[in-house]
Amino acid sequence: MSKKRLEIEGHIYYITTVVYNFLPVLTTPSFVLPVLDSLNFYKFKHKVKLLGYVIMPDHLHLLIWPFGESSISDFMRDLKKFTASRIVRQAEVENRQDLLAAFAQAGQETGRSENKVWQDSFWDKIIYTEKFLRQKLNYIHRNPIRAGLIDDLGDYPYSSYRNYVHDDQTLIEIDREWS
Repeated sequence: MSKKRLEIEGHIYYITTVVYNFLPVLTTPSFVLPVLDSLNFYKFKHKVKLLGYVIMPDHLHLLIWPFGESSISDFMRDLKKFTASRIVRQAEVENRQDLLAAFAQAGQETGRSENKVWQDSFWDKIIYTEKFLRQKLNYIHRNPIRAGLIDDLGDYPYSSYRNYVHDDQTLIEIDREWS
């Protein structure tokens, strides 16, 4: 029996989802851009405001605010399913046998699909105050520094930091109406 996820209408969610076995797949534009493309598509399809994000090599953090009929579970299911197929396809195009073997092994271990990119489910926290929202947004933006990937926040391309500080909407548009 699967656990029922508590979802409260009108609330913002801090979400974390992880690549299966923490495999560092999301390290080059060819693997990150499908995630950004999917985030952009599904935020419109599921009527979700994207308030913040960071795409790390083996996981991603999101701040989303559903305002339509869809749930965060619907949003995450579709996002993970579509990005998984795009990432596998990209690994095939680039002949990344290391990634293809890892995806196939993960699929075999779980018995849920031929290839598996993401761990099952995701973690979420309901954002209940503006202070907590700012804390999580700061955590998201500082994640690449904590991981030792960069020294300056502005140097990390796959984060909403650039949207907020430099008004750079190049990769994906962020919904900033809350601030």
